[in-house]
Amino acid sequence: MSRPLSLIVPIFNEEEILISRVETLLSAIEASYGPAEILLSENGSMDRTKTIARELAAKHPQVRALIDDGGACYGRALLEGMRAAAHDEAAILELDYLDLDFLDRGYEELARYDLVIGSKKLSPGIDRRPLSRRVFTELYNFLLRHACKVPLTETHGLKVFRISRLLPLAEVCQTKGAVWPSELCVRAALSPEISVKEIPLSLPLTEIRTTRLRPLSRLRRTLEDIAKLRSIVTGAS
Repeated sequence: MSRPLSLIVPIFNEEEILISRVETLLSAIEASYGPAEILLSENGSMDRTKTIARELAAKHPQVRALIDDGGACYGRALLEGMRAAAHDEAAILELDYLDLDFLDRGYEELARYDLVIGSKKLSPGIDRRPLSRRVFTELYNFLLRHACKVPLTETHGLKVFRISRLLPLAEVCQTKGAVWPSELCVRAALSPEISVKEIPLSLPLTEIRTTRLRPLSRLRRTLEDIAKLRSIVTGAS
């Protein structure tokens, strides 16, 4: 069965795992999907990530390298991936967390929903990262849920969605960086025209490469981001 799908994979300083993870993803989509594409949406890497992404795109026709020569911006990488997608049905995957079972289940849910979000909260015990990472994630989601008055347990990470339904919202998002996907999910959850569903993840979440995140040092910026997002969505409602 032909199942056209655009897989948007944001990458930043990923030389450590880029080749092996893309090869894993290629094997999976060749077995389950039709004319699927992998969009490696790079955002300001300072190692060999850009070179490796171009080499993978040259070697594999299913892979496209979207190279950003500006500064690192996670949100911009996701937006550029959505803009460049060849198929309406799309997914956002993280290179260090390829839950392919979620991808299959989320794809099936697109028959009923515009956006399907993978939730760690709905998967007790699945998050096996260091305690500081888990506490940061719990705090972020708790504050976001109460500040923006949305019932979502998760806004980062894996998603499956329809480009035609989500791109108009993505184009008006005002935040940048790591909070951008949260704004997109919040806007979708608050829109009466967009149907959203959260489903559990299935693959244990562990650290498979050197983390780039220092949770405590990001706490102040995260609080500022959530306050800004609350102001944005309150003003838009």
